[in-house]
Amino acid sequence: MMLYDAIMYKYPGAEVMRDFKLRNEGGDSYIAEWNIRAPIPTKEDLQAWWEELQQNPPYEPPDQLELLSQQLSQEKLARKQLEELNETLGSELSGIKLELLSLKGDVSE
Repeated sequence: MMLYDAIMYKYPGAEVMRDFKLRNEGGDSYIAEWNIRAPIPTKEDLQAWWEELQQNPPYEPPDQLELLSQQLSQEKLARKQLEELNETLGSELSGIKLELLSLKGDVSE
């Protein structure tokens, strides 16, 4: 059992060295100081918290490289779609310009 992890599971806002201090003198770790407004946990409490932690692991944020890779892929797709739309709009505008010029009689046929 990881004593620090068990305490942080139960009291996620706690700060080591301010709210509690742990010691290990050649054997088992133990709570040397407890400044949290709650009874000092027993070994049974700590063991129960540790087991709960193992069943409900904390949220792990996704890897930043993976997120950047996904974002880059989405941006590439969006750029390709915009380029295709720009090309389509350019063709449409050229057609409209020719049509306007032909209505004005400025286009030699």
